[in-house]
Amino acid sequence: MTTTDIQKNIIPYIGETVPYINIPGNSIFNEHAIETEISGQDFSNENFSHLLKTLASLGSCSLYKLLNDSSKEKIYFLGEKLRIRKLSYKPIPETISITGGSYLESKRKGKSCLNAKDKQSGEILYSFELDYYIISQDSFKLFYKDFFNNTPIEYYDEKLPKGKINTTDNHHHFSISINPFSLNQCKGHFENYPIVPFVFIANCVLREIFNFLGNQNIYEIDSLEGYASKAMPIETEFVAEVFKQKILKNLIYFKCEIKDLSGNSYTVMIINIKTETKK
Repeated sequence: MTTTDIQKNIIPYIGETVPYINIPGNSIFNEHAIETEISGQDFSNENFSHLLKTLASLGSCSLYKLLNDSSKEKIYFLGEKLRIRKLSYKPIPETISITGGSYLESKRKGKSCLNAKDKQSGEILYSFELDYYIISQDSFKLFYKDFFNNTPIEYYDEKLPKGKINTTDNHHHFSISINPFSLNQCKGHFENYPIVPFVFIANCVLREIFNFLGNQNIYEIDSLEGYASKAMPIETEFVAEVFKQKILKNLIYFKCEIKDLSGNSYTVMIINIKTETKK
């Protein structure tokens, strides 16, 4: 199955839609296996979330293919746990290849396990896993009825909300205020049920963490984990409570819990950021 087949036979039947869904133009699905390439994109600092978004989109489409659903009713894939880890000392090259596959635990749960590789050498740069809940259209409409919004969205706003760092007297702790997401910013996730994507909130948190660290050119993401407990609504101000600890000479640990102003918790991210060592 090629990208054209995916656009025709899969994307119309999953809850995520264009422009949120992101499938590279040369993707091939063969049973549970995925092969594709990405070229000319910047995945440094907060733009690392763009890589996460592409990998998650591939996983959603691949899981739909495995389900072999003949009813052509929309199926929704919601991420539960995400893990990505850098396995190479190399910087990300101009072109990376993506290989791996998706697997079904049951008709309600699935997983994608993908590797981002250096196209030339084949060396694995990052390993990626994402666990999904699989929800039927009727169940999704019932579970997320409070999110329903059929307001026409005329344009897609690619600029994400601004954030602000709030420091404290404790040098191990600070918080990040994140302005509300709009309907336009979440266009396509999900159709008529706007939910803030994890990768968007990750982008905002990473952006402010790298601003906090200062000299961004000496840092890179070594690993990132995400655990989603609740769907994040639009038009809601969020606060990331951040615990910071230097755990190795060149590795900084960040635990970030995302809450609203009422204290409701939505997701937790654990991020390890590596610094260049002096030679």
